[in-house]
Amino acid sequence: MKEKIISLLGVRSIITIALTGTLIYGFIVGKIEGKEFLVYVSMVLTFFFAKKEQETTKELLEKTPTKTNGVG
Repeated sequence: MKEKIISLLGVRSIITIALTGTLIYGFIVGKIEGKEFLVYVSMVLTFFFAKKEQETTKELLEKTPTKTNGVG
């Protein structure tokens, strides 16, 4: 649990949360239209979760021992 909270405090996470908050504020006060809001938030969240998935996959590949064909 503690590790998850610490990981949320990464620079990319803070930027993503701040940008999403700014977009929500712009939508609420009427500076951003609904269509634009959906596009922007979708881009930000897609980037954030795609990078998380990429990092997770990379970590798993680094931990997985590689198989050799007997040639050393």
